[in-house]
Amino acid sequence: MNRKRLFLLVGIGALLLSAAALWQWRAHEADGTAPLARGIAALIKGDARTARVELLNAIRADPQSIPARIAQAQALVDLDDGNGAQAEIERARALGGRPGDMRVLMARALLLQGRADAALAEIEADDIPPSFAGAAMRVAGNIHMARGDMAAAEAALDRAREMAGNDPESWIDTGRYRLMMGDQAGAIVAADRAVALAPKNGKSLLLRGELTRSQYGLVAALPWFERALALNPDSVPVLEQYAATLADAGEARRMLSVTRRLLALTPGNARAWFMQAVMAARAGRADLARSLLARTQGRLDGEPATMLLRGVLHLDDGNATLAIEALAPLVQQQPDNAMARTLLGRAYYLAADFPSAATTLAPIVAQRDADPYVLTLAARAQEAMGERIMADDMLARALWPNRPSADPFASADDAALARSAPSNAATAQENIPYIRALLSTGQAEQAVARARLLSQANAGAPDAYVIWGDALGAAGRQGEAVKAYEMAANLRFSRDIALRLAAALQRAGDPARSMQVVHLFLSQNPDDAQMQRLAAAGYMASGKWREALRMLKAVEARIGSNDALLMADMARASLETGDEERARVYAAFAYRQMPGSPITADAYGWTLFRTGANGQAAVDLLEKAVALAPGQPRLRAHLEQARAELDKRKDRLVAR
Repeated sequence: MNRKRLFLLVGIGALLLSAAALWQWRAHEADGTAPLARGIAALIKGDARTARVELLNAIRADPQSIPARIAQAQALVDLDDGNGAQAEIERARALGGRPGDMRVLMARALLLQGRADAALAEIEADDIPPSFAGAAMRVAGNIHMARGDMAAAEAALDRAREMAGNDPESWIDTGRYRLMMGDQAGAIVAADRAVALAPKNGKSLLLRGELTRSQYGLVAALPWFERALALNPDSVPVLEQYAATLADAGEARRMLSVTRRLLALTPGNARAWFMQAVMAARAGRADLARSLLARTQGRLDGEPATMLLRGVLHLDDGNATLAIEALAPLVQQQPDNAMARTLLGRAYYLAADFPSAATTLAPIVAQRDADPYVLTLAARAQEAMGERIMADDMLARALWPNRPSADPFASADDAALARSAPSNAATAQENIPYIRALLSTGQAEQAVARARLLSQANAGAPDAYVIWGDALGAAGRQGEAVKAYEMAANLRFSRDIALRLAAALQRAGDPARSMQVVHLFLSQNPDDAQMQRLAAAGYMASGKWREALRMLKAVEARIGSNDALLMADMARASLETGDEERARVYAAFAYRQMPGSPITADAYGWTLFRTGANGQAAVDLLEKAVALAPGQPRLRAHLEQARAELDKRKDRLVAR
């Protein structure tokens, strides 16, 4: 056989094999087995979106296929489409599928619709096969959580892990349960176990990312979300968390790109529209923010962040009544939310409801470190009600140059609450309000004792350590308070905890470590205005004026220029970096905003003196600052130096 004939036979054989393969492929496509196999493979990979399309093709090819219907129901559950999943399961049952085999899946579909009781009835049926028992127990835990029966949820999840300890889904659900219960340490353990069991499971990586965000910070969380997206770029839950983290980290452009991806995948995604609305509001584009928020179609209206944004936009629009409607329910839900309370107080004031404004602002005014803006707003409300003495007291506090350390919010019910200790010292929900009541009524040592018991009973809960630190600080035990806050920060490094820890270190006489805490927080949360301001204060105290000015400008970009004390700091930093013209502009603006403040008077007078603009005016302003705050050494030193220089100038003129 010559070589040419051999090649011809091989070619004919390959052609026949190709034709056979093509025929077989077409047969599999026609009977639905090929798209079914691809759909199941996509489900195993965690790509529910691809699976849904493949399984839809499988069902079209074979509408009587029970496996295709069940697999499609699983894909729809993974895509949070409970109604669609229920319809597929009902069709599979009608085709002859055994109901017991689909109980767990049906329970999940019903739970997605908010029908927890119906889901529980499915999971309690007696025809669930033993092979599904572990999954059924895990889903039962989720159902009990939805029904608010946390003891039953814990028992079910514990049993699920006993039955299937190597099931990552059980550990993921356990992590979410522990997080809901405030057990941050326990949630971290569960998430780490889930990741170890299934390092390519998108849901376990998502949970670990969320926990990392609260434990360490925004920047540290991003790689976890990116790992999850590398496995499944179309995961909507991961994309939502990734976009929100980018937004909080100040990565506006990257966040916008991710939200556009979300909207391409789910055109009506309310969270994507909301995040874009927040970004527009931060950029000062209120009209665009309102338009974007309207596209959420009210689906997020019950969430605190939406209430807050809506209130801000109504205030920007000058509609105080609508702002009150948005903010009042939020303050009722979150009475310790100082930002919401301040905005609501402002809305009441603008609506000329001065008693409500005063009542709303009262818990903040009662704090020793009350913000000058809040004190001024509350004073104006008191003035409008004819309470001149109270108004003058608040204005005097607003103008004072030093801000004491923070107090927990006080409540009118604290006196009664402090008289009745909860029977169980281990429950945070009852004991934290009780301990706060003890603190607000001056019973610091009793608060310390109770808080110690609470933290011992809840070793994984950062909130227990926070209230213990608050109690220790109130009792004057600053070193111990630092340790309590450090334990809280190791579990959840939030702004609230970081601020407490930094302040406690300052009071304990360790300003260097206090600034380390501030800078560590900023390394993970670079766009946080409160921490930027603290960092600027630290830089000014150590004479690092260029770094201070950089931070102050970042704060101005976030909150605007209507903060007199911020403008005074910017005048000082500009002066020290050699920009005399800008320093005079900042100082004059600060003084016009708050002429009765010793800080703004000193900043303006010192700037005029240092730039040689007007010596007598400088001395007059510095004298005013000292008259307003006679006990401040820095203000008195400025005045003495300016007077001495002015006297020298006068002597030189006389000598001529």
